[in-house]
Amino acid sequence: MIKFLISNEWKKFVRGKNSGASIFAQVFLAFMVLYLLFTSILLGIMLKQILHSIAPSQEINIYCIILFYYFLLDLPIRYWIQELPTLSLKPYLLQNVKKFSLIRFLNIRSLINFFNLIPLVIFLPFLFESIQPQYGNKVFIGFLVSILFTMLANHFLAMYLKRKSVINSKWLFGIVLIIILLAVGSSFNIFSLTGISKFVFSQLFHSYWLSILPIILFSLAFYFNWNLLKSNFYLDIDVKKKKNIISLDWADNFGELISNEIKLILRNKRSKNTFFISLIFLLYGLLFYKLGVFENKNIFMMLPLVGYMITSFSSLNYIQFLFSWQTAQFDQLMTAKHGIKTYIKSKLNLLRILNTLSFTLSLLYAFIDWRIIPLHICLYLFNMGLIIPLGTMVNLYNSKGLDLSQGTSMNYQGVGISSFISTLLPIGILYIIHSSISYFWGFWSGIIIIGLIGIISLFFQNWYINKLTDLLTKRKYQIISGFRAIK
Repeated sequence: MIKFLISNEWKKFVRGKNSGASIFAQVFLAFMVLYLLFTSILLGIMLKQILHSIAPSQEINIYCIILFYYFLLDLPIRYWIQELPTLSLKPYLLQNVKKFSLIRFLNIRSLINFFNLIPLVIFLPFLFESIQPQYGNKVFIGFLVSILFTMLANHFLAMYLKRKSVINSKWLFGIVLIIILLAVGSSFNIFSLTGISKFVFSQLFHSYWLSILPIILFSLAFYFNWNLLKSNFYLDIDVKKKKNIISLDWADNFGELISNEIKLILRNKRSKNTFFISLIFLLYGLLFYKLGVFENKNIFMMLPLVGYMITSFSSLNYIQFLFSWQTAQFDQLMTAKHGIKTYIKSKLNLLRILNTLSFTLSLLYAFIDWRIIPLHICLYLFNMGLIIPLGTMVNLYNSKGLDLSQGTSMNYQGVGISSFISTLLPIGILYIIHSSISYFWGFWSGIIIIGLIGIISLFFQNWYINKLTDLLTKRKYQIISGFRAIK
């Protein structure tokens, strides 16, 4: 049965209408995988020498710490990047094919994954070179079993969490919250990840039988993943209507458009991943914001750029494909009763909602230094007043559509020159303005001017809206033509 399913999937891939483009993409991806695999093999071969150069006579302790951090980071990376194995159910569920066989095929197929090769080629050579000769076969087998089954546990746990997030977005909020709590707890020394990392794998030297714990973790992850697949293996699983909990109809006649786009963000894979990656990016400040950061001459002048990325990344990330997100609905939106001007208003206000969300959450950094608050307020006003209308104008020249059912990893669909301009232009403008002013009148003078530019720009919003409406009216046919190519 497995051989039969593999044969059918191969025929589907080769005979598909986009098989030429798919084969080219797969060949390119194969070259990238081979390159990364070759690099990982070299790293594995040289790992002993690298660890010796870092901490002579402490190679094994450092190795245990690296193992812990690798598998700790491996799980969220798999969650965001690793694609779920898919199978067209309808042809099989109507035939005499057992669900057990289909689920087993999906699980086996998922194991053919680059992430499952990396820990083996990086960490196994060190086991043979250092641990087996010094500690014997029992400890060696304990480490081997632990690495293998921790890898498999991460694999199936990531798939389980990803499937649960697709079914219910609350799971995604929970995952993001856990990541934030771990990062904050470690940064503020509530607990020490380094201390935990020194303890976990080092216990295998004294109690190699503890390698049974990764086997138990793998068994639980596999069991939950199997049951989730089994309980959702039906054609009508997505037909159930959900209660409408998102309504912005009170926000004038563009409120319904904003409400619908928020639903689009939360219901589609690519837009949802983009949104939550933006929230996780709020942790970027933990790399720079430390006690006494404003007295640190090495990074002092970088703070406006760091603060801007933290307060504005959600809107900056979403604005790259501002109109492409609605590729499938764009024809209807351009002919609907609400009109183009109302549509532009809805886009600007949605970006401001996203920007305000990031800004509000970023105020938590005030616990590190209260001066972060005025810094973030000025950068927030700058983005709200000037950058959002400017970025919207730039993206009116992007006519590349998106298929929202696709993931974000290794996906360059919809990416054009306007995507890069809308990201780099505000950073360039901010840097030029601030560095010019601060050179003559100091750091905070530059920040205040940036905030004032944002406030003044807010008074010209009606002018921006009229100009953007005129530009979209002129370019809508080119955009529609580009979007239709993706359908």
